[in-house]
Amino acid sequence: MFLFLSIVLLLAGVACSEREAVPTRDELLPGGIRAGGSYRINMLRGNPAALDPVRINSKLADDVALQIYDRLISLDSNLNIVPELARSWSISDDGLVYTFHLRRDVTFHDNPCFPGGKGRRMIADDLRYSFERCCDPLQRSVQYWAFNGKVRGANAYYDSRLAGDGLVTSVAGLRAPDDSTFVIELREAYAPFLYYMINSLGCVVPREAVEHYGEDFFQHPVGTGPFVFREWQPDQFIRLERNSQYWQHDAHGNQLPYLDEIIISFRADDKVQFAEFTAGRLEESFSIPSEFFEVVVDGERRSLTPEYQKYRLQARPALLSWFCDFLCSEAPFDNADVRRAFSYAVDREKIVQFVLRGAPYAPAWNGITPPVMPGYAIDSIEGYRFNPTLAREHLRRAGYPDGVGFPPVTLTIYEEPHLVQVAEALQEMLQQTLNIEIRLRKLQFARLLHEAELGKLKFWGTRWYGDYPDAENYLNLFNGSLVPDDATQPSYPNSARYNNPEFNRIFTEAVGTVDPQRRNELYRAAEQLAMRDAPVLMLFYEMHYRLLQPYVRGNPLDPMNRIILRPVWLAAQ
Repeated sequence: MFLFLSIVLLLAGVACSEREAVPTRDELLPGGIRAGGSYRINMLRGNPAALDPVRINSKLADDVALQIYDRLISLDSNLNIVPELARSWSISDDGLVYTFHLRRDVTFHDNPCFPGGKGRRMIADDLRYSFERCCDPLQRSVQYWAFNGKVRGANAYYDSRLAGDGLVTSVAGLRAPDDSTFVIELREAYAPFLYYMINSLGCVVPREAVEHYGEDFFQHPVGTGPFVFREWQPDQFIRLERNSQYWQHDAHGNQLPYLDEIIISFRADDKVQFAEFTAGRLEESFSIPSEFFEVVVDGERRSLTPEYQKYRLQARPALLSWFCDFLCSEAPFDNADVRRAFSYAVDREKIVQFVLRGAPYAPAWNGITPPVMPGYAIDSIEGYRFNPTLAREHLRRAGYPDGVGFPPVTLTIYEEPHLVQVAEALQEMLQQTLNIEIRLRKLQFARLLHEAELGKLKFWGTRWYGDYPDAENYLNLFNGSLVPDDATQPSYPNSARYNNPEFNRIFTEAVGTVDPQRRNELYRAAEQLAMRDAPVLMLFYEMHYRLLQPYVRGNPLDPMNRIILRPVWLAAQ
């Protein structure tokens, strides 16, 4: 083990190809905070597909976007809603009108898209424009789901833009009555709608940048956030620099952010990431390789072993579930008994304890909503435990006794270390229990998402990070009203294309229910119905582990692993 780790360390040192980070400041601020320095972080899931908010469809891209863009509202490390671009807001008694009162001291990053290269002040019409882009199919938006059937006039605008008839030129329910007031009007009450503003669709962009960069805006982002985009070397790194005009200050009056730059690398191998961290070339290492987990962490105590105690360990149950999606609209997975057979054939406890060395929070024996969802009793959801007898019985009911006649199935995954290990275990389990041949196929993360949304994959491994702390965010993955009538059109976020009218009815009632307790009761009823249909093969619920260098300050770990680096600073080493 240690010889292998030494080899990995050597290789990592050779492979380190991004520019070395050079601090430009070393200043002691009020409160004992040190300003300056570079923060080096690696993301294991590869390049983001796009940094245009309307095209962001992964946590990877959202993590980068959080540094570049501000949003109307945000969350603190305990998942409480806090103001960001909106100083305050109100919701009408009938739940239809959301009024946001905006800050007046926010400016866009300096950029060649503006006259003289000087960023201008952000106003309410920038929010109206940014949200309207979410409803524009010509912008290749993946965010329309949040407005579809909810915001007044969104459907008419989308249809008109798609038809190119020019009959509808704006979304009626998005208004900017003055420079510091932004209004959203819904067609009917939708209780979780405020949480949507926390998502990447809540980011504000300037029209000038979209028009200046055109099709290339997705890789030339311009926002109002704490860091300014500077450089993107595909498959290598993204470099961001401090926004010296950022509006936010800390409790001592110090301007944020404290760091001078961020360098984000994209190495897919978690062992190389871990080696880079222990060699001092990364400020943090999110996740610990399964092969090293028992060497680094005392799993029972969730603490570091003596050899690694010079680092700081953060461990927290995650708002994150791992699963495999089935394409429910096409054979063989249009048959619920096939999906149930697969679900009963998987030994999740074995995967958690032996394949992943006890690192996850728990096997996913219940539903898709993770156990840490606030106020949501996931234990009441009956899911699937390993039962070979029931697995074979459901496969027989589907017309494939002992797997006879069942076509070979391809399980598509991306290069995420845990997912690769689990996929190999699934391949063996499904072969042994159901006599079904499973072939593995690896795709780059962005391509997998793209093909899944277009219905080109039948069985694929993925995960869902909560975008906000409401079960609707997970159950929306089963919302049949989001499945397009045209099978050639993308289906997001319901890539499984599961469509059960009874689920849709209960879910619709739930999201229109203002009372949180009653809403959660309806959510659980809908989730139980979906789990009986098994549109996904549940795997495990995640436990977050992050190692920090001993000098890193101001970087709490939350259940969503939201990467917010504006309050982070580096103590003297």
